[in-house]
Amino acid sequence: MKIPDFKALDDLLSSYVTTGRLAGIVSAVITQDEIAYQKVCGFQDKALETPMRWNSIFRIYSMTKPVASLAAMMLWEKGAFRLDDPVSDYLPSFKNTIVLAENGTRRPAQNPITIRHLLCHTAGITLPAFADNHLVPLYQEQGIDGMRSQGALADVIDRLGELPVFFEPGSRWSYSMSTDVVGRLVEIWSGLAFDEFLRTEIFLPLGMTETAFYVNKADIDRFTTNYSAENDTLSTVIDAPKQSKFLSPPEYVAGSGGLVSTANDYLLFMQMLINQGELNGERLIKAETLSLMARNHLNGDMDDMGAGDFGGASWKGIGFGLGFNVVDNPAVAGFAGPAGEYGWTGAAGTMFFVNPELKTGALLLTQYMPSEAYPLRSQFRKAVYKGL
Repeated sequence: MKIPDFKALDDLLSSYVTTGRLAGIVSAVITQDEIAYQKVCGFQDKALETPMRWNSIFRIYSMTKPVASLAAMMLWEKGAFRLDDPVSDYLPSFKNTIVLAENGTRRPAQNPITIRHLLCHTAGITLPAFADNHLVPLYQEQGIDGMRSQGALADVIDRLGELPVFFEPGSRWSYSMSTDVVGRLVEIWSGLAFDEFLRTEIFLPLGMTETAFYVNKADIDRFTTNYSAENDTLSTVIDAPKQSKFLSPPEYVAGSGGLVSTANDYLLFMQMLINQGELNGERLIKAETLSLMARNHLNGDMDDMGAGDFGGASWKGIGFGLGFNVVDNPAVAGFAGPAGEYGWTGAAGTMFFVNPELKTGALLLTQYMPSEAYPLRSQFRKAVYKGL
């Protein structure tokens, strides 16, 4: 049996910090029962030279989506809904959906938006901050833009439901606010506020004590600085801890990207996934349900479904499940590991993946935008598999 050797991974991560491309990094590779590799290097804030720590707090942005999707599927297990139920069964504003073509033509959607469409990002919804399509002005007029939306979750999602979609539901893949809608549905199905459901049903059972939609001011000394990256180096500060909007609870609780977390906390979430839904005697979800989430639900791969170069990456050989991207064909995707790997990324350079066959997971936490400024994620994945 090969002994893991993560020297190449270690060298890769160190080089990003020593060359000034990143301020700091926290990373880990885990198995079913241990941390096989752990890395903390650089600074939380480069100018202040505040050392990065294992318990530094990061904006994980879209790595919120798998957590929100898990919450929904926990309720699916309890019979709260069926995957192919129309969203309008629970949110009436989503009834009579209109498809708005780029030329301005409107027509009734042939199919209703379903819960499966939301979880797979095939509903035809968009997210203005990461999109360039003809729906963006309509969203902005309504104060709707993911975690930047104006208003409480229930009000924003009701307004969103009245807006048109830009393709027939189920026909394409497009990164979107779908998981925000999922968060609102969790409230309806559970009777709890979305953030309260996550706290009581996921975070507390797993011991994730430092994952939330805001940072306590007492913990500001562990909160990382988020930077802009351009021309192969860091430039301006995007979000400084002391001025961050993350220092107070948000009015709009965004399932698409609102959480902050630490390495230890997110590794607990990943460990639960590796253990097929259970951790330390706490079962959050059945193994069969997790397997359903972690298989491709698209008609083809993400590239076939119109993902293109989203996030500066290729999506050939990669499908999408119920909250995660799923590697169907590693050879086509250019990945080294066995098929079945699943995970997702965050807008500030974070990423995680779990490989069920290898019973292994890998986590990368750093803070820079846009994430496609560097090829770090693909390099990270290759270095992890090389080490394994």
